[in-house]
Amino acid sequence: MAPPDTIRPGSALAGEPQLASALGAGLPALEAAAATGGKAEKRAYENARDTYSLLAALPWRRLNYRIGHWASEANVWKAALTFDAWESYRWQRNEDSFQVLDPHGGARLGELYSQAKLRKLNGTPYERPEAIVAPGGTLEFAGEPATIGVYRPPGGGADTIRLSWNPYLNNEVLRDGIAALRDGSAGQLPPPYQFVDWDLLDKYRVWFADSPDKPAGKAPWASEARLYRPGGPPRFGKSR
Repeated sequence: MAPPDTIRPGSALAGEPQLASALGAGLPALEAAAATGGKAEKRAYENARDTYSLLAALPWRRLNYRIGHWASEANVWKAALTFDAWESYRWQRNEDSFQVLDPHGGARLGELYSQAKLRKLNGTPYERPEAIVAPGGTLEFAGEPATIGVYRPPGGGADTIRLSWNPYLNNEVLRDGIAALRDGSAGQLPPPYQFVDWDLLDKYRVWFADSPDKPAGKAPWASEARLYRPGGPPRFGKSR
């Protein structure tokens, strides 16, 4: 069965017919598996369908990225032994997300889950390895960098395309935007529905692209970031 999406002029699939064929060819088998399978099979089909819908509606954009960071994390056992919360914070590697950056000036356009983190959260639908490498570089992205989209290394084939979304937003809500692209009721994905203070969050972490080695000195006390909840007023810090 052919995918229901109309391939729009100027979209990623309009410029790459072979990619449209490759992605479309895999959908029937995934749909059949979803009809008789469990949660993993249903999510695998949803991912493939949403990937096709994004690429049928939107163009590739070449953007920069940085993946992995040093995070200020609490060492709970040390805090319990010393009764000193300040002493408990330490730098730890974190490869759960990557930031998408404007290639002209480096502004942060959004942050997305890495495939390793999605695999920890949801298992087999995200079993393929990450398609981008630390500490950063260039990727092609179709979607809204602040919410949800698909990406690949520049010029990559169908097997290099990965889906991801913002860790601070609900992916079920975000997929409603993709459904609107699919049924033709929207021309673009909606903007983020919650405020995220990137200045504050990056105050307590150091990206591998800026420091491949663990930062010198004690990690900062990160309670401010831990208390922060995207979606409310910018109570802590101020965004650029």
